[in-house]
Amino acid sequence: MPDFGSAAIFYTAYTRDDLPKGSRPVTFIFNGGPGSASADLDLGFLGPKDFTLPLPASGPLQLIDNPNTLLDKTDLVFVDPIGTGYSSAVSPGVNSDYWGVERDAQVLSDFVTRYVNVNNRQLSPKYIYGVSYSGIRVPVMSGLLLESETKKYSANKESTNILNGLILNSPLLDLNTDCLRSYDAPCGGVLPTYAMVASYKDKYTRRDGETAEYVDNVREFAAKFNKRAGAEFSGMLKEKPDRTGWDAYLRTQDGADFVNQLYKYTGIGKLYKPGDGLAGNPWVENPNMEPARFTRLLDPKVKLQLTDGRVAIPIDKVDPSFDRTSVAYDYIKTYQKQFIGYDQVSPYLGYNGEIINLWNYRSNHILPPPANGDRTGTSINDLAYSRTLNPALKVLIEHGYYDLNTPFHQNELNIAAAGLSAQMPIKLYEGGHGVDPAHTNDADRVLSDLKDFYDRAPAITPGAGTNVISGMPVLRRLDHAADDLRAAGLNGGRQ
Repeated sequence: MPDFGSAAIFYTAYTRDDLPKGSRPVTFIFNGGPGSASADLDLGFLGPKDFTLPLPASGPLQLIDNPNTLLDKTDLVFVDPIGTGYSSAVSPGVNSDYWGVERDAQVLSDFVTRYVNVNNRQLSPKYIYGVSYSGIRVPVMSGLLLESETKKYSANKESTNILNGLILNSPLLDLNTDCLRSYDAPCGGVLPTYAMVASYKDKYTRRDGETAEYVDNVREFAAKFNKRAGAEFSGMLKEKPDRTGWDAYLRTQDGADFVNQLYKYTGIGKLYKPGDGLAGNPWVENPNMEPARFTRLLDPKVKLQLTDGRVAIPIDKVDPSFDRTSVAYDYIKTYQKQFIGYDQVSPYLGYNGEIINLWNYRSNHILPPPANGDRTGTSINDLAYSRTLNPALKVLIEHGYYDLNTPFHQNELNIAAAGLSAQMPIKLYEGGHGVDPAHTNDADRVLSDLKDFYDRAPAITPGAGTNVISGMPVLRRLDHAADDLRAAGLNGGRQ
């Protein structure tokens, strides 16, 4: 990576000092976007505290213990990429120098090694947790960290734990197979999500039997859909669709049965017979329906939210997935001052809407054959490469059934095509995008799966800590200000 100078990386770390560092895991946590800070994953998600609503107009938050925190299993380091939170490039560099797959992953990987060195965590089991876009960010970071081995560590190199595992929550793994963002990608991978949303909304058909059985049936139809997309209606997967093959297929009984299956599973359109026209049947107009269109057609009175198809929003409201407004989180500044004792004058940029439109998805990191080639917008090769560097690397992938932004079945197909299904299980839950134990019907199972993931790590030796917060372990509170530490072009958080 070219030298773009220094950058100040802001982070929030919670550690248990009552357990020995050598066996105590540490997890580095990144949000998505690109352009999202980590605060959403801290307060009320994985961190030690939550707050009650409504937010006060002024004064302190009503903080409560978060029963879903992972602090009983791992220390937590919430990291803000450059241009989010308080993180920024240091002059003469500018933030946009780091707004791309490769540069972002490199600077954040350097942060991880810097944090490890400063806090003597070389021996600790290490994990990276990423949400949404971090499905691309985290595997690239993983490859860079494992490839560098222990060269950047300052002590205990012989027995250093480089990286033990990845947790990918609602990950974007491959833009090239994502029919929301790529018009020439077949939409078979999102059909099971359409079916789950339609069933939830009591459209044409309800689920037949148990959820797992129902989803299996739709997966089977999705395979037929993708096969037809490569043949009978391949011409429709173009910027300017060619209807020739599709119209010919529609004149057959198999074509009519195919359209009626789409109607059955989604509740969109109407029953079709060979020769019917386009009127009232969007599947006949174009069978490769992308998620944004689905959200508008399932219920003409409202549109559904891409991040959770169960949620209806007014038709004239911008879907949060497309909103490029930058948002500062005042409540996070209040939390930082109130609970952590950190008081910052600058606004905490929870979401930077400028970043996503300027992001460079091309990655120039050269992988060994056969995984090399064009890696634009995908991290599948990085996942495979990481497993070759550490065959024991654990990977857990979490998805919500109702997430139209990063549909679960498309990632099932992506992982299977790479031959990684056995090593990288995908867990499915009654939830939307960014599976959160506090906002899913499967909260107990989400937590159980996460804790089981950590329990398969090296054994942790119990310590004799004293709880100073009701129900919570001892925490080390870190002052997150950027200081004069410089390593690999980075600032670290100051203890």
